[in-house]
Order: sequence, then C-alpha cells, then structure tokens
Amino acid sequence: MTEQPGLLALWSVPRSRSTAFERAMYERGDFLVVHEPFSRVCDFGEADVAGRSCASQEEVMAALVDTAAERPVFFKDTTDFPLDRLGTDLDFLRRCRHAAMVRNPRDTVRSHLVMQADATSSAMGFGHLWDIVETVTAAGLPMHLVDGDRLAGGAEAEVRRYCEAMGIDFRAEALAFKQQPPASWEATGRWHAAAGESRALGVAPAGRKPFPAELESTAEAFERDQLPYYARITAALGGAPAPAAG
Repeated sequence: MTEQPGLLALWSVPRSRSTAFERAMYERGDFLVVHEPFSRVCDFGEADVAGRSCASQEEVMAALVDTAAERPVFFKDTTDFPLDRLGTDLDFLRRCRHAAMVRNPRDTVRSHLVMQADATSSAMGFGHLWDIVETVTAAGLPMHLVDGDRLAGGAEAEVRRYCEAMGIDFRAEALAFKQQPPASWEATGRWHAAAGESRALGVAPAGRKPFPAELESTAEAFERDQLPYYARITAALGGAPAPAAG
C-alpha cells in the first residue's frame, strides 16, 4: 500500500448524496473528517477546522494544510456559494487529492427546492463546481468524478473507484453506518436528515417529501440552467452522466 495521502478534497453540488458519502469516510476511522468548512465560512462567517476558528476561505485552507501535517484529513464541501479563493493558493490545491461529486440536475434541483423554496438558481451549485473543476485541472492536477446516481445504484463499486483514484484502501465495513453522525452536522442538521437516518451508504430511509406543484416551473428553469454545467463537468472528468436513480 502506498503512503496514505494527507488531504482529500471532495467538492460537491448540494443534494448530490455527498453527506452520505462523507459519513462512509467517517466510518473508516483513519481520516479526520471536516464537514463543509468553506461553505460554512461563506454562509455563517466562521468555520471550525480541528478546533481552529477560521473566518475566511484563506484561513480554512491554511488550517486544513496544518491539520493534514499531523494526520490524514478528508473534507467535503458543497458549492451553494462561489468558492472563489481556491485559485489564489496553488500550494493548497497541490496538497489535495481532488474529487468532484454530482448527481443529475433534475433530482438535485427538486431536492434543494423542497428544503429551500427561495433558493437561487446559482445555489444549485453546478456552475460553482465547474469553476472549481476548471481551477483544479488548469493547475495540472487530476480530479476524480463521483456520481451520486451511481452511488445509489451500486455504492460499493462507486466507492471502490473513488478509493483507487485517491490511493487509499477500500474498506467494505465503512459502507454500513454504525456510529452516530458527526457532531459537526448539528448546525445544518435538517439538510442531512436522510444521511443521518440511513443505516448504510446507498440505502435511503423510507419516505420522500412530495415536490410542491407550485415550484415545478422554477425547478424546470433551474434544471435548464444547470444542465450545461453538469455536461461540462462530466465531460471534463471523463465520466458519462449516469442515469437518474428511481
């Protein structure tokens, strides 16, 4: 086995099943898992990284690098907000092994609007994720694609692909959720209810909130906005869009 990578970055559109994926990384036990530090700074003005308070994207990057010098770190972040400071620190980008996570826009948009009916189209995140993909790949760095639809249809195969790309061992036992969700989820817990209630990766709890008919026209417009970015991301990272899971 090669040396354990120090810093794994998963950049994901909201509602892509990325928090469930994060929970599987938490179950492994060999990485310190940091939950959405960049978007938390953007939304709340402050984020905690291993007990260190950060008030900017730059401070988050510095804290992640310092923490990863002591132990392996996995962090995932969502792209509700533009994470526009990444390109200012190429050393940070080079220290990470990067992956992007998507799910088909039809489902992500509707899942997002059920949670936040007044969300903007840009908050669906595909455009902001595309900006990160461009930044990472322009720096000459590899980036792996994780697909939330494939994850739902075959979690083990999708996680195996991820582990191989990141240079870490695959641990089948991490796909079953035995631990309680991380305390860092509490501030935004309503967004992670399904991932918190699930007992295994790729297995959603019973029940789904119905989509309000009055939001359908908004959802259709947002989906049209996001589809071109979804196509660019999947094409750039060498993945064909996966069929939507039922």
